[in-house]
Amino acid sequence: MPKAKELQHSTEYLIYTRKSTDDNENQKNSIDYQVGECLRYAERNSLTIADFTLKGFSEDGIIKEKHSAYKTAGLQIGADGSITYKIERPKFKLLVDFLKRRSFCGIICLSWDRISRNDQDGMVVKHLENEGVAICFVQTLYERTSSGALHRDVDGIFSAHYSRVISEKVKAAYQKLRAEGKCTYISPIGYLDRGSDNKPFDPERVSLVKRVFELYSKGEWSLHQLAKWASEQGLTTKPSRPKRTSEEILSSEDNFHEKRSQPVNHKSIENILKNPFYIGKLKVGDEIIDGKFHQPLISISLFNKVQQILKERNVSIHYIDKDFFTYRGMIRCTCGRSYSPYRQKGINYYRSRCREGCMNTDVNLKETQVDEEIEKLLGTLHFTDEELTEIESHAKEGLEITAQKRNTALDDLHARQRRAYADLDYLKQNKITLLRNGTPIPEYNSDIMRLEKELETIAVDMNVYREAEHEILKHVLTFSELVKSARLYYKHALDIEKKEIATQVFSELTFSNKKLSHYTAKEGYDALLKCRFVSSGSGGGIRTHDQLINSQLLCH
Repeated sequence: MPKAKELQHSTEYLIYTRKSTDDNENQKNSIDYQVGECLRYAERNSLTIADFTLKGFSEDGIIKEKHSAYKTAGLQIGADGSITYKIERPKFKLLVDFLKRRSFCGIICLSWDRISRNDQDGMVVKHLENEGVAICFVQTLYERTSSGALHRDVDGIFSAHYSRVISEKVKAAYQKLRAEGKCTYISPIGYLDRGSDNKPFDPERVSLVKRVFELYSKGEWSLHQLAKWASEQGLTTKPSRPKRTSEEILSSEDNFHEKRSQPVNHKSIENILKNPFYIGKLKVGDEIIDGKFHQPLISISLFNKVQQILKERNVSIHYIDKDFFTYRGMIRCTCGRSYSPYRQKGINYYRSRCREGCMNTDVNLKETQVDEEIEKLLGTLHFTDEELTEIESHAKEGLEITAQKRNTALDDLHARQRRAYADLDYLKQNKITLLRNGTPIPEYNSDIMRLEKELETIAVDMNVYREAEHEILKHVLTFSELVKSARLYYKHALDIEKKEIATQVFSELTFSNKKLSHYTAKEGYDALLKCRFVSSGSGGGIRTHDQLINSQLLCH
């Protein structure tokens, strides 16, 4: 086999064939058909085919490339005014290099559209012809005259037009599918792909994916730890083929790897949690539309809660591969640094590597010191007998004030609801007229989704006001009685039980010089604690009777 450097000023030809990835139905796209026609052309015209084999490029002088010639990488203009163009087809690029060095006399190709379907590649081929390289086409003879050049240019125009038509048809087909609510892409983990209108649940993965949403919604998991948990439970990605190497892409064979699954990682979990597909939606670019052919896996409220947690700083208190410590991931210094747990002589400690200039002069905490601070705080979660007497004596006046506020709020919500329903009915009843008058389909769908989302929000807000005022007061007082014994229970609880209680009430505790200086409580507990001014710097002062009643009802 001759080497490329030995083929200088050769009189031999190469055969170039290309299978287009954007036109699979065309008979001319068959590699075997092109090779046969080119060999017969060479025999009829007494042209010698080079006995040249180069791995990943050609075999016995025949180049077989599988790539769309219509896709281009664009032009780049240099500072000196020079224009460069990147050839996207790897074998065609190598062929141009050989022909520029005169390693071969020329090439034989079936037709113009096999070697070029865009203006840039066409300019490269014309430049080679002007440099004396023989470009032979089996199906067409271009004379070396102005008429022949016009013939070639017209063929180039029709070739590019044909590709544009195919591209437009593909885009139109996808737009039609999306308008029908069909999924035009691979579904996420937890679903199977059996067509754009058939995305059933994946029985092997769906329950674990749903569990991922439920666990993360508690606000107690980091993405890394949740990924480790999911991997241990057997959750994997959907089977896919690994990316091919450059050598494999150059090869003319369909050398695709076998599909295989991979363990999920933190990025896989993040993609799952952010994907609206799981609530029955489809993502098309920056637009979210309704999917009509796949079943939602989770509720919209669960999805929205997860999105809110993703936006906030997540504190992980669940660890798959680390020793157990009651307050791991919950304690921070005032400078923002976390306290890291460690054990010394059988005693649990927490230490902070504080930022420079931090006012915390004692960065080590015993776990028992944290216990004491939490016990004190839990002891403030209930009303005293005097406070209960005061609340009950002024309940009627406070309930009347609250009822007025609730009625006003309900009136506003009902008005908003009527407007939204009226707008939604108008859009649905006048869909055809609006579309005929030029309203874009994406804009129409966006308006529908906006109004439906607004109605969902209004419904949630209205549910808050459905319960009678005296029932809410009853719940508040009952809740106070239930948590009255929390401090005593916490004091004698096991470490795992303390962790459960602490994470139910608090999401973060801030310490400075061994004292609790700030905390972030969870919904419900946060309302009760804030209403009592525990964290507001008032020294645990009590509000007036009107403030207590109204704030407790509104907090509920």
